Amino acid sequence: MVEEKAGRLRAVGSASNDALLRFSLKLDGTVSGVVAAFSLLGARTLDSLLGLPVWLHWTQGAFLAVYAAGLWYGATHPAVTRPVAVAAVVLNAVWAVGCAAILAAGTSWFPLTPLGGGYAGFIGIAVVVFGSMQYAGLRRAG
Repeated sequence: MVEEKAGRLRAVGSASNDALLRFSLKLDGTVSGVVAAFSLLGARTLDSLLGLPVWLHWTQGAFLAVYAAGLWYGATHPAVTRPVAVAAVVLNAVWAVGCAAILAAGTSWFPLTPLGGGYAGFIGIAVVVFGSMQYAGLRRAG
């Protein structure tokens, strides 16, 4: 483990025990990057298929593009810093709550189609899995 030094972020684990954390950050980054591309490039098509507005797809796509890049940077950096890992866990939890809120609101917020409801549910489950893997990896890495 890298020691904490003044002005530097604390790194977690060593190469031998941070494999799960790195893997989960890369997996989350890859999936987030793919969803970002679909959201940005296919917003108008997704609007009619899912019942979620174009502005939401563009906002989601822009956020996920930055998020995915940050995850990949953090996962491929020589030492994964604790703030990067904790931020990923927290953001995944917030994203899951957002998906649950969209589903709970039903059509009162957006005119969700059945496919849109399935999409929100699937994404909600996926981010819970990613966050759980990242949390487990963070605990394992120390």
